[in-house]
Amino acid sequence: MKYSESAIYPVEPKDRVLTGVDLALLWAGSAIVVDVWYSGGYLYPIGWVPGILLIILGSFIGSVIFAAAGVIGSDLGIPSMVTVRASFGLRGSYLMSVLNYITLIGWTAWMLFINASAADQIGSILFNFTGFPYWVLIGGVICTALAIFGAEGWKLFNRASVTALVVTTLVINYFVFVNYGWDYLASKPSWGMPPGVAFDLALIMPLSWAPLAADYMRFARSSKGGFVGSLIGQGSVNSWFYITGLACALAFGMYDPTVYVTQVGGFTFGIIALFVIWFGTITTTFLDIYSANMSIINIFPKVKEWQGSVITGVAGIIIAFLPWLEAFVQFLYIIGAVFVPLFAIVVVDYFLLKKRSYSIQDLYSPSGRYWFRHGVSLIAIIAWILGVAIYYVVQQSLPDIGATLPSFIATSVLYYVMRGSFGDL
Repeated sequence: MKYSESAIYPVEPKDRVLTGVDLALLWAGSAIVVDVWYSGGYLYPIGWVPGILLIILGSFIGSVIFAAAGVIGSDLGIPSMVTVRASFGLRGSYLMSVLNYITLIGWTAWMLFINASAADQIGSILFNFTGFPYWVLIGGVICTALAIFGAEGWKLFNRASVTALVVTTLVINYFVFVNYGWDYLASKPSWGMPPGVAFDLALIMPLSWAPLAADYMRFARSSKGGFVGSLIGQGSVNSWFYITGLACALAFGMYDPTVYVTQVGGFTFGIIALFVIWFGTITTTFLDIYSANMSIINIFPKVKEWQGSVITGVAGIIIAFLPWLEAFVQFLYIIGAVFVPLFAIVVVDYFLLKKRSYSIQDLYSPSGRYWFRHGVSLIAIIAWILGVAIYYVVQQSLPDIGATLPSFIATSVLYYVMRGSFGDL
């Protein structure tokens, strides 16, 4: 199969069309989403000033790791699940692709559910019209179409959409600070949340995009521009939206934006906030669909990009109607823990062990250096399993420090030592 015949092969130089600004806008769009807003509100027990400091610190560290994972894609022009092959083996990457697909199709369904709920509320307020099923279909079709458009389409869409989202989010910030102000927010007492937990919650959101980063950064014109743009876009806007959620929670006395935007903020605030929730899920969900599609193609390289996107989009629409969706979302939070040690291994392998030098040909060859034993690296699998175990042990036994960064660091050290000791096992 020639490189041009499947999306898992390196992107041609002529198709690397995204500048650092384009990637900054793309990842900014991923951060302007109700989950980040909600998570920022969840930090209200830590207080205003400590919350801001921990949000900025956690967002920055998480975004550095996320952008570093994407650099592998921009260096080599390859998608995320192919970057996994060099450390886990060609067949080892299939397991990660399955886990990634389950996660992303679940998030696609959840985001379509949130999108339709926001649209339904807007329709009810403005036009006395409710039609949740129609909004799920409309949102699903829009997001699937955006996933199919490709890099040139994303570039144009994000320039318009993120600008609109930034303006409307600024209006929300203006409303909160004019009506409440810094002193009022800072006067709210802090209670009940250890700083380690708050830091962990701020860290995990940008880090959760690491399994998708290379899918988009492989279209970067340069690795430096891709890294800087992705870091700034994700890190700064994630911090901003977290802080917006924190400010709203302290101002309104509740942390769930889907509740207070219509009950407390008033008509104008409610409509603007619902628009941000609706449009923000669009700028996020098409990324989930496209990357889920790339996970399919990593296993089945003959699948066309548009086919994989349609399959995922349709599945996401169907799942959005299921009554057990909220329980499935809780499962997604649990399964998400597997990707922290996974990308600790990928980042350490590429930057520290291989010194940013992979054989592209061997990434696709059953007879190459990344075949290991029957297509799977036992060292990577063992280090990964231990990393997942460490995550859950820390979460259960030391909940006050947060599990994400300890798991990432421990897995990195384990893999580095094990690979150095046992070689290509």
